[in-house]
Amino acid sequence: MSFFVENLYTVILIPFWAFIIILLGKLFVVIKSPKTVNIISIISVFYCLVFSLGTFIQTFMEKGFVFENSIPFIIVSKFNFTLGTYIDGVSAWFLLLAVIVSMLVHIYSFYYMRGDSGYIRFFALLNLFNFSMFGLILSQNLFQLYIFWELVGVSSYLLIGFWYKKEDVSVAAKKAFIINRIGDFAFLSGIILSAYIILSNLENYASVSLPFSDMSAVSAQIYGCTSDGIFILTCILLLLGAVAKSAQFPLHTWLIDAMKGPTPVSALIHSATMVAAGVFLIIRLYPLFSLNNAVLSVISSIGIITALICSYAALTQTDIKKVLAYSTNAQLGLMFLALGSCSVTVAMFHLTSHALAKAMLFLTAGTVIYTMNSNQNILFAGGFRKKLPIVAFTFLIGIFSLSGVSFSGFSSKEMIIAGLMDGHHYIYALFFIFISFMTTYYLFRLYFYVFEGEYRGESETKKTYGALIFIPVVFALCTVLLWFALPKSGNILFVTINYVVALFAAIAAYLIYAHQNNIKKIPVLYNISLNAFYSDKVNEYIAAGYKKLSKLFYWTEKYIFGGITFISSLFVRMFSCLFSKMQTGNVQSYLAYSLFILMFCFGGILFVYSLIIYFSEVQ
Repeated sequence: MSFFVENLYTVILIPFWAFIIILLGKLFVVIKSPKTVNIISIISVFYCLVFSLGTFIQTFMEKGFVFENSIPFIIVSKFNFTLGTYIDGVSAWFLLLAVIVSMLVHIYSFYYMRGDSGYIRFFALLNLFNFSMFGLILSQNLFQLYIFWELVGVSSYLLIGFWYKKEDVSVAAKKAFIINRIGDFAFLSGIILSAYIILSNLENYASVSLPFSDMSAVSAQIYGCTSDGIFILTCILLLLGAVAKSAQFPLHTWLIDAMKGPTPVSALIHSATMVAAGVFLIIRLYPLFSLNNAVLSVISSIGIITALICSYAALTQTDIKKVLAYSTNAQLGLMFLALGSCSVTVAMFHLTSHALAKAMLFLTAGTVIYTMNSNQNILFAGGFRKKLPIVAFTFLIGIFSLSGVSFSGFSSKEMIIAGLMDGHHYIYALFFIFISFMTTYYLFRLYFYVFEGEYRGESETKKTYGALIFIPVVFALCTVLLWFALPKSGNILFVTINYVVALFAAIAAYLIYAHQNNIKKIPVLYNISLNAFYSDKVNEYIAAGYKKLSKLFYWTEKYIFGGITFISSLFVRMFSCLFSKMQTGNVQSYLAYSLFILMFCFGGILFVYSLIIYFSEVQ
């Protein structure tokens, strides 16, 4: 197994080479066949699967296993920045999960993207995304992680905006890119501030790159060299990067618009890759964040606020992918809650169960959308339980898991509420129960709209086949099998509360939406949910205010500072014109000028002296 660990760095390089080969093949018209692209892509992800699986087995068999491999990158004086891989239980688990999801999404995409004019470009971008994500997970230090962090942002921007000729898709991609840049700027500021604290106070050149292998000691150094205010500021700046990438309040709105991209992209981004990067970052920096309870409280508060807002927003959405997107926001919020109030282990278990269930739900949704001729509105769906029985069954498994009724989601949510109760976070526990109720409610609402009743669409449905049905089934099997692997508290109270809440939510959804007759709406509450607490409106007002402020600075720069510069140039030109005429070459003229200047200076001195004498006599 040591062979896989020592050569795991190739998992980063192989997808990059696949990206280069596909891209150059397209540019030079060497690769024309989709089959060639499929072969290159499947070899790439299968190679990554073998090495990630071998590494995971090694870390699983040896508790506390750590392996580090590095090469010099930048050497300036005493600074020595390195690039390499850092492998422990966390990175091995994240990598295996990301590779499994990526491989299944690749296979699904072979069928889903068939016939698309950008088929080759799509798989080139998928491999670029894998290169970025795998590099992020295996990064040796925080500076290297930031490099791949930005690459993940760029590759996700390209994937979200894959159908860039559509204006709404282009806008959604730019929105995701800009909001993530806000978090990334704060993240970079936090990295630089942390490095400055270490360097200026301790002159510890070895720790300037913030290596993960020594994160506990580095965290203690930062904590010991700063006041509480500076320490909290540093943690908040670092945390904002995770908030943006994992789409947490108030930087959460981009993830909903990201649904404009292809469904396989949605499944990839929303499961174990991009949005999970924020959770991964907090886990990596947990030795730092855990030194101050206020920071952990901020993480929990952000998570619970995000979960509440997005769960409520999902109750009224009619776009099948938007419902699942808000669900992703909410579940990521619960992961933040688990990190702030429970433990890293609980958050990782919930991330894993959510990744498998959410990928399955998105891919089953993609199958439904494909069958409905790209229509995503659930109001025009219906009756797919009879047309797509296997898809309906897998969708139900995803619902049961994500709502915590059964399978892997049951175990992870049970661990969260147990951790909240053990930590005496009773208010958070109540909010968690309420969020669980809403989760079950909107997921069963989605199921009744899509799979029950009669088909309400205007166009004829298409025939679905192959991986569009098979791949969600694989995810369903993984969700079921993971249930047996995850630990269970066995607390009867938690189990009872969980099932009672889920039962009431399912019954409520059935009574309201099973027959879809005379659904009454409370206008105010309905509009707040439909518009997601008007988060986009607030962002628009902020953007408008920023635009007005930028115009103010523009006019200030143009007419005030520009005016001063213009007047100064006029004076320079005037004096240069005057002095140029004085350059006659006549010695007598120069003597006269000199005499005049001396007389002027002498007169000025006498005038100043007279003023001094006058005011001294007056006093």
